[in-house]
Amino acid sequence: MADASSDHTDMERAYYFVAREQKYLKYLNKALGMIDEGTFGICSTCSALILKDRLIEVPHTTKCFECKSDR
Repeated sequence: MADASSDHTDMERAYYFVAREQKYLKYLNKALGMIDEGTFGICSTCSALILKDRLIEVPHTTKCFECKSDR
């Protein structure tokens, strides 16, 4: 009985990691699309350049830190 519970927990954890990885790949594909469009690294609100550190953390972002914080 305990082994079945452990197997179920391991399976749930594996599904979680697969879903997380798929979501991350979706975001990376969005960033690649923005590169193709010429909008990567440019804030959609104020047209300023988005800081490199922010792009490293959130490569699919469309807003600079200031505009994102102003919500």
